[in-house]
Amino acid sequence: MNRKIIYYFVGITIIGLLAWPKIFPKNSEQIVPNAKALKPNPIKVNVVVAQKQNISSTIQAIGNVIADEEVELHAETQGKIIQIYFTEGSTIAKGKQLIKIDDGSLQAQLNKALITKKLKEQTETRNKKLLEKGGISEEIYEISLSDLNATKADIDLLKDQIKHTEITAPFNGKIGLKYVSVGSFVNATTKIASIQKIDKVKIEFSIPERYVSQINNGTVVSFLVDGIQNSFKAIIYAIEPKIDAINRNVLIRAVCNNNDGILLPGMFAKVNVSLSNKTGVFLIPTQSIIPILKGQKVFIVKGDSAIEQKVEVSGRNDVNVEVISGLNPGDSVITSGIIQMKQGVKVKVQKGS
Repeated sequence: MNRKIIYYFVGITIIGLLAWPKIFPKNSEQIVPNAKALKPNPIKVNVVVAQKQNISSTIQAIGNVIADEEVELHAETQGKIIQIYFTEGSTIAKGKQLIKIDDGSLQAQLNKALITKKLKEQTETRNKKLLEKGGISEEIYEISLSDLNATKADIDLLKDQIKHTEITAPFNGKIGLKYVSVGSFVNATTKIASIQKIDKVKIEFSIPERYVSQINNGTVVSFLVDGIQNSFKAIIYAIEPKIDAINRNVLIRAVCNNNDGILLPGMFAKVNVSLSNKTGVFLIPTQSIIPILKGQKVFIVKGDSAIEQKVEVSGRNDVNVEVISGLNPGDSVITSGIIQMKQGVKVKVQKGS
């Protein structure tokens, strides 16, 4: 019996000695041989080093060339044209008579009114003398004077109507094509011709509202038109004092000398607008910026970790964003893997970024 117990304990001892290295290994690596494999690898990222820059921003806009002054000629009275005094496409001076409409009936009415006036004047003069002598009453004299004044008013009206049968140039300019001929019957809706003043032209264009504060009257813009290789300069002279509620743009006009007459109203213009120069601005790629509830943020590399940094921006284009605060020169701003970024995540900057 004792021998069996001894064999029993000896067997247990041997089994325990064989199992000991497996139950209690010499180091932790034997317990978890793949511990290193469980540790996450750092995220590989590209960065851009923040450096202060002085920039001059330019935006492009689409515009049109318009005449400095333009008017479409229409008759102020109806009638038949009896004379045309201009040649199509010619340069005309202010006040030059262009069209004469038949005023025969008005002239006849005027002649009649002038004769009536003469008779009324004689009657008024005679009644005034009689009134002084007591030969007539005050009332009779007042009637004769009123008749005279009414005739004078009729004469003034007829002269004004006759004046309206003559169409004159309202300013120095170039007249276009005529749409009537001698003998044409015209009224207020009939287009006769148009006059345009083009020794100077205006460039009309719109820019987004966010740039309005960066331009002023006197700002110089450049523009191109189709068919002409040369670039032209214009000076902004007027800015619409309201923003269009539909497209959020503001309308602007600039003026350009056109003494040689190369620029014509209606031309399509591609306008380049130089905005205010900015100093000490950080330019970083657009994809680096992350919108947050109250502004924007970026991730920068500190040691081997990504750190959130709130920034303030002032402008952007399709490539870069202008950062005016929140960064320091030399900061490494992360530009890739933004979706994976969070505070304190381990990162590794890729060479060449």
